[in-house]
Amino acid sequence: MKLSLKTALIFISLIVFTITAYYSVGFFQADEHFQIIEFAGIKEGWNNINDGVWEYHTQIRSTLQPTIAYGLISLFKAFGITDPYILSFILREVSGLMLILALVFFHRNTQRFIQSRKHPQYNNLLKYLYLGFLLLIWYIPYLGVRFSSETWSAIFLLFAMGCFCSENKTRRTYLLTGLFFGISFLFRFQIAFALVGFGIHHLIFGTQKLKTSLLMIGGFLFAVLIGALIDCWFYSEWVFTPWNYFWTFFKDDSANPTFGHLPWDYYLNRMFHLPTKLIGTLIFLSLAAALIFRGKSVFIWMVLVFIIVHTLIGHKEERFLFPIVFFFPFFFIQLFGLLIDAIPKKISLTLISFCSLGILTTSMVGIPILATTSAGLGRNGITRFIHENYQGRPVNLIAMPYANPYAPWFLNERFYLDENVSFTPINMFEELDSTRIKKDTVNLFVTTQFYLDRYPRRENIEKLGFKRIHQSVPAYQLKMDRFVREIDDQYVTYLYELKK
Repeated sequence: MKLSLKTALIFISLIVFTITAYYSVGFFQADEHFQIIEFAGIKEGWNNINDGVWEYHTQIRSTLQPTIAYGLISLFKAFGITDPYILSFILREVSGLMLILALVFFHRNTQRFIQSRKHPQYNNLLKYLYLGFLLLIWYIPYLGVRFSSETWSAIFLLFAMGCFCSENKTRRTYLLTGLFFGISFLFRFQIAFALVGFGIHHLIFGTQKLKTSLLMIGGFLFAVLIGALIDCWFYSEWVFTPWNYFWTFFKDDSANPTFGHLPWDYYLNRMFHLPTKLIGTLIFLSLAAALIFRGKSVFIWMVLVFIIVHTLIGHKEERFLFPIVFFFPFFFIQLFGLLIDAIPKKISLTLISFCSLGILTTSMVGIPILATTSAGLGRNGITRFIHENYQGRPVNLIAMPYANPYAPWFLNERFYLDENVSFTPINMFEELDSTRIKKDTVNLFVTTQFYLDRYPRRENIEKLGFKRIHQSVPAYQLKMDRFVREIDDQYVTYLYELKK
């Protein structure tokens, strides 16, 4: 049977996502772990309320995703799967499979918007480039397997817009659109900014009848109601987390003074540099083209309102943009279609080939790096190394401040903690002496590049007989990092073992 290009692209993405899900242990940002998996541990039993992060006690987080994590972990534990690294792989794999399904669904219902009007013979080319970009631009598999609120919000936003853009709309379609919007909102409350853009566009350009609008609103409110009931069960009291969240972060900033405020152009800078400058340039050109030539498109209204509102908020993090980055390939291909229609065919095809080759080259470099290394700063790559190499043996982990991968910010990762591992904290290299060594025990030492660069007496490491055996971010990734993503090497963690 002949394999279609579409099937081949989906099959390749399944392999890439699965490999990435397996190796990308840990989290890109702490909330991905402490506010989801450790939240789930409160219900599952390996965690307790007293160890919960402050967001648990202020009840500002939707518990839909921790409930999903709790359900999946409990299910696989019932089948005898208890290894935390296998369980977290399953969570990431589920995320990846859900995203692939959402992207393929979104592609099927939006491909008609990226066609060339003057040269339809190139529509198949645009269609396959579109699917390839959606599934395999270098950052998509990495972000796609994250069991994070940003990724799961994006998944259901894609489902919602796929439903909304379907050619054969029914009452059920509009109801599902609103339902998916509501679920997306429950995973990430800030997606409300994109929904505001959708609403503004709907008021200005919408042609739907009042009944269809009410169906979408009804679907949204139903999802929010279910989310509220889940929150009440999880927190064991009546609570409405969206209100608590927006009240805390937008009406009472003094409650969280440590967040800080970044410049207004932070997101513009991140959008240009982080995905590589080539793709960053393409992002800005395609958004500008969409605004000028496709100003009535609902997508440009959603994305621009989302970015503008986030720009106005002082507390900024690059991950806050993740829910919309999966829309960027849509704008890229839409720009390609505009080029084919607007300028001489030879020039437009040359530009499209150049951009596509650049994306392909970037992805061929970026995907293997991100698919075979731990997530973020790689701390859980260290814990998995300890888990796999020292099972059943007592381990004394001597740790410099903020270097302990099991408790990097004085928050305990109870999910990954092995019972055979104990901690000996120290504050400076001078404290690393023979009194810290335990007999009949595997003695490990962990520090970060920050202390290796700035603190004296680092020679104590070698004098005692410690040898470096692992590091959280591989050396080759640090060398390539300036082309793919930005990691502050001061936070790279190094693991040593006492060999004497």
